[in-house]
Amino acid sequence: MQRLIIIQAGLVLFAAIGSFFYFGSHAVSATIFGGVIAMVNTVLLSRRLNAASDLAENNPNAGALTLYLGVIQRFVFTLIMFAVGIKVLNLVPPIAIIGGFAVAQLGFMICGSTQKK
Repeated sequence: MQRLIIIQAGLVLFAAIGSFFYFGSHAVSATIFGGVIAMVNTVLLSRRLNAASDLAENNPNAGALTLYLGVIQRFVFTLIMFAVGIKVLNLVPPIAIIGGFAVAQLGFMICGSTQKK
């Protein structure tokens, strides 16, 4: 997981630099905020996977239920944080938040494609 977080942080940094040149300096914080949402989701996913694997040793259904609850948890967290970023913190443009989030999600694809098989 540490490698994935580092990849995501690097991608968000590049996205923040890109948003600086495309939108201006006010969009950098929005892009970073979106990337941080994705990185927190990564940590939540990792914790849920560890808990599910521990539970699945004794009861496979409990492990699956834990994974489903984790999906709901991450979905609700993401929605709430997007709302906080857009409405409460007034981070503009909102597309920069979504862009930072999306670019950080690319870290999963990069990390998965470079794994040794």
